[in-house]
Amino acid sequence: MTRSSTSFLRSALLLGTLSLALLSSAQLMTMNRNAGNWNQRSTTLSGGLQIGIPVGDFKETFGHTLVGFSGNVSFPMRRLPLEFGYDFAWARMGGETKEPSSGGVFNSINNNGPKVQVSSNVYDHLGFVRLNPSYGRLRPYGDLLGGARHFATRTVVTTSDQNQAQEKDGSLAFCYGWALGVMYGLKSNVYAELRVERLVTGQVSYVDPRSVAIGNDGSVSYQKLTSNVDVVNIQMGIGFRF
Repeated sequence: MTRSSTSFLRSALLLGTLSLALLSSAQLMTMNRNAGNWNQRSTTLSGGLQIGIPVGDFKETFGHTLVGFSGNVSFPMRRLPLEFGYDFAWARMGGETKEPSSGGVFNSINNNGPKVQVSSNVYDHLGFVRLNPSYGRLRPYGDLLGGARHFATRTVVTTSDQNQAQEKDGSLAFCYGWALGVMYGLKSNVYAELRVERLVTGQVSYVDPRSVAIGNDGSVSYQKLTSNVDVVNIQMGIGFRF
């Protein structure tokens, strides 16, 4: 092979290599454009169903699964794989309702009695710091949590002339914990989320909704339980990226 032929082959090989590199780079840029926001950090807002499983003293003392909803918002730190945000949750603990009787031979005593509604709920208010290092549509993450659990019982008495009176009984338990979750991109700005949260609390007194008793005159009585209120929350929902 002559020297000129060798030089031609080298030039052709170099040109082919550069062409392949440019083609690969163009394809990668196209893939990144198609991935949209999943190749950058964004503010997220999500919400969905929450199932709370009592653990420890809370399981022994109360022992019922809590069903409600949850939502959280997170804000990224642009140069670090960290985010900070707020998580809110509500769950129903129990309740009782007593309607005035509609009259008749056997139930005419409470004809003019009040309607009484008693509801017990728990509200979680949590701040978090999130480690979210991954890019792409599948994003696992971990949270450190701190905040409070608010146990609230509300009694509403409605008289026959539609006047209302309310009474509230509440208590607060400070808590900390962790969460592990995963986001999966459904569209460029929409994702499904699965999250498991573990909260550790101190001891607190709260209304036992199973003990609520409503008298014929509308009076309400109940007992209280005292325990830690540790819980494992399982959250499933849909989120949006901005």
